Amino acid sequence: MELSDYADRGVLLSALSDAERERLVLALEQTLPDQCSEPVIGFSSILLVGAERKSVERWLIDLPSSEERKASNDSVHHTLKVCYDGPDLKGVAEACGLSVETVVEKHSRPIYTVRMMGFSPGFPYLDGLDPDLHLDRRSSPRNHICPGTVAIGGSHAGIYSVASPGGWHLLGSIKERLFDTEAARQKQPRPDEIFALKIGDRVQFEPEILQ
Repeated sequence: MELSDYADRGVLLSALSDAERERLVLALEQTLPDQCSEPVIGFSSILLVGAERKSVERWLIDLPSSEERKASNDSVHHTLKVCYDGPDLKGVAEACGLSVETVVEKHSRPIYTVRMMGFSPGFPYLDGLDPDLHLDRRSSPRNHICPGTVAIGGSHAGIYSVASPGGWHLLGSIKERLFDTEAARQKQPRPDEIFALKIGDRVQFEPEILQ
């Protein structure tokens, strides 16, 4: 793990192993370093906005025990029904040397973990994608992808939360909203009302229609 000042924004914890990252994410659910206004959790890094190096060093020394961290973990299991009718489903099957039915089975079998949120509000990067479905992103991104579109890119699965461009392979869609724009406009917005998923949650896909 590397600790460095991040301009005048705070302190960056980088080069985190998966175990270190999980340990710190769980610890941040209990308490933030002094002066830290919010943590921004990345793939292998965490930015502690507003914090100073000394306060972060003290926080790291005083991290709660493993038992306390486990007790604070409030991850939720979500089962999402997917209509597997995406425009890239057959292309993914051909690229992976699999049948469409096998792609659906391999995509819906794992229990995924929300590793991080980005690149749009509420977009989950999901760990756990079957290695047989790992594909480079499309060489030509689409200009418009509808909210609720289920996709894969690289070694991750994901779900587009708002209408946006994107270069992932589109396998299907869900009906659930991942980002509530009305809740986000409230004077005192609550993250649990705005976002359907959070980091650490578990996600499993249930096929609704097999192509």
